[in-house]
Amino acid sequence: MGERAVDDGAVDGRAVDDCAVDDRAVDDRAVEERAVEERAAADKAADVDRKTRLDLSSAILRSYAPGDPASTREKDERGGRGTGEDHRVILARKKSVAEALRETLESRGRRVGVLVEALVRVDKSGDAAEIAAAFEMITETPALIATLDGYWRYERALDDVALSLRVGKAGPLTTAIAASHHNGRIREPAVTRLLAKPRPEILPFLLLRMTDWATPVSDVARTGVLRLLHDDPSTYLRAAAETMLHLGRRRRGGFGVRQLYAAAYDAPVEVLEQLMCSENFAVRRFAFEVRTRRSDFEFDELIRLALTNSDKSIRVRAGEAVAREAVWTGRVDVLRKLAACHHSEVRISALTGLARLGHFAEIVDLLDDRSSLIRALARDAARRTGVDAVSWYRTAVSGANPSLGAIAGLAESGRAEDGQPLHPLLRHPVARIRAQAVGALRILDAVPVGSVRSMVEDPSRRVVRAALKALASRV
Repeated sequence: MGERAVDDGAVDGRAVDDCAVDDRAVDDRAVEERAVEERAAADKAADVDRKTRLDLSSAILRSYAPGDPASTREKDERGGRGTGEDHRVILARKKSVAEALRETLESRGRRVGVLVEALVRVDKSGDAAEIAAAFEMITETPALIATLDGYWRYERALDDVALSLRVGKAGPLTTAIAASHHNGRIREPAVTRLLAKPRPEILPFLLLRMTDWATPVSDVARTGVLRLLHDDPSTYLRAAAETMLHLGRRRRGGFGVRQLYAAAYDAPVEVLEQLMCSENFAVRRFAFEVRTRRSDFEFDELIRLALTNSDKSIRVRAGEAVAREAVWTGRVDVLRKLAACHHSEVRISALTGLARLGHFAEIVDLLDDRSSLIRALARDAARRTGVDAVSWYRTAVSGANPSLGAIAGLAESGRAEDGQPLHPLLRHPVARIRAQAVGALRILDAVPVGSVRSMVEDPSRRVVRAALKALASRV
């Protein structure tokens, strides 16, 4: 009896457990059913919302259809401004080329699709003025067009552009964009289409393809661009110079630069004069080099460039050319004129010319010049004329207000024992002289540590920096 009671109790326990399992299963099924119902309700609400938006958009477009002006007028007369305003807002959301370009650059290419959409929209409008403005905007600098070429190369929106090109519905902007497609079989016909109707604003896109990695594409672009440059340099040389010189840094850019020089050698001088006025310094230097090799410059024009041009590189080259011509022809007056200008790079060429003609006495007077190269030329002239440059410097720095060039010259040519005349200058009232004296003592390896250490608290930052640098050299 006792054993049967135990067995009955075990059976009852298992029954309770089975009931608990059944209850949990029921609860799980209920949760799943509620989740399914909630998802279905959410999907239904999304479908309703989507259908509502589509119906609204369709109603807006129907109400403002071109063939139904009466309905539009009727809605306006009833005061129904909402539909028309909604339509105008929808159209206003389309970004202009300027806004799309700014968004593309700020996103570093992630939003380049917006720019492609804006350019295609302008291209489809057929407005020549807007198309020209868009070209000018995206080709403003060589760096910009090269950056955009990399941005939209793998943009999905270019697949639609390629389709327009295949069916013959691509305008100039769309064709130019297609020339940057990642598929060479799209780029090649795009380049061919651009060359069929050449215009200066498309030239940057052709120059990019001259450096293309696909030989069929680059060959077509190179052949077409060379023909344009040599047949009409007045139109295309100026447009090509800035971009081609920029692309010359690429691995395949050397060919284009060489052809640019070849076309420039045969170009009218008026074209090169225009290039000399370019805002791009590389273009100005390119034009100057070509004109120099062609011997286009008059002697007086070279003098003017050496004295007044804003580009240091052109001043140097013009000064060298003038000094060389002056030495050959014995024009000492011209060399003296250049030696008196305030550009040290031009004065060096003039003084070198005077030295070649034997006018050393005029150069010795520049031992304390502000330019280190001119001081070196003056010391060489002093040696040739028997003047002791170091003694001259010691005397010069012993005055009440020595020049900075004299202090620097003593440091350049003296020894450690020549630093004694500089010690009083450490207490000079002019901060620039104190700093120059400390620097000269450091170069001579004759720094008086005690005196210079107190200069760390000098009110002039220039002096403090020089003192710290001098003390660091003694550590």
